[in-house]
Amino acid sequence: MKTFITASVLALAASATTAQEFDMKMSSMFPSTHFINTLAMQPWADEIEKRTEGRVKFTLFPAGSALGDATKQFDQARAGVVDVSVGIPAIPRGRHPKSVLVELPFTVPDSEVGTCAMMAMKDDLASDYPDTKVLYLTVTEPSGAHTREKVASLDDLAGMRIRTPTPAITAMLEEIGATPVGMPPTEIYESVERGVVDGNIMPWGPVGAFKLHEVLGYHIDAGINPVAMYIVMNQRKFDSLPEDVQQVIDEVSDEVFSNWGRWWAETDQEAIDAAKEAGNEIIPVSDEERETWRERLTPVIDNYLANESDMSEDEAKATYAAIREAVAGCE
Repeated sequence: MKTFITASVLALAASATTAQEFDMKMSSMFPSTHFINTLAMQPWADEIEKRTEGRVKFTLFPAGSALGDATKQFDQARAGVVDVSVGIPAIPRGRHPKSVLVELPFTVPDSEVGTCAMMAMKDDLASDYPDTKVLYLTVTEPSGAHTREKVASLDDLAGMRIRTPTPAITAMLEEIGATPVGMPPTEIYESVERGVVDGNIMPWGPVGAFKLHEVLGYHIDAGINPVAMYIVMNQRKFDSLPEDVQQVIDEVSDEVFSNWGRWWAETDQEAIDAAKEAGNEIIPVSDEERETWRERLTPVIDNYLANESDMSEDEAKATYAAIREAVAGCE
């Protein structure tokens, strides 16, 4: 009888474990309607729920919600306030110093290659994301220069007031002879209308999202620098999950997020098409010209690695060299 009771208790315990449900919070710095949520994060969450037969469910907290602050995405995941977060390593500055090196000018040719390189470097970049499991790292298509006055090359930015997204781009603009102006993306449209800035360095995707093609009619499609993005999960939460659930999360992450390069390119193309429909002029830049610019900006990059990387010079140079090697291996 004792053996029967013990076996019954174990069976009930096993059944309870199998049936255990996990309600998890997922935060994103992007609006609920942004493609990062509609094409990537929500389908990712839905597929995990499907494969776990409803045992794992995610609630999304996008930009505008109590958990959607762009500056708090990583800290929320690290502390367990949320279980999964989506953010940009450049925000806030200095938090993920290795990852942002991929954003230095003319380091990656496109999002497909850049994302491949970041994933190849995932273990080396893990120290940027303590106490979390890195589910995926990706980069956007590289940025262009978008201006309200006609330009033929990046050198024509000299004398203009250009909105800058990062310290490295600030240094690049100063090298050209432009005046860098820092401001959030939400302020660019009105600032152009008011004459506060003459242009903007930004990937095509957000140009379309913020409808900047309505006020900036000229675009140097230079492929200057991408914006990196991370998707991380609280490590303690992941470790606490049953092995079969962990496996599902890993499998679905690889399957769904492997589409990032295509998604970035497609959303950029939508913005390019909108600019063309508006009658805007797009100035292409050849690979040879990009390489010339990379060589020209070597002193700018070296100075950033030595003095502005939030790491020791040796560590910054070694990490950047590894990123460059990973990029070459993905081309």
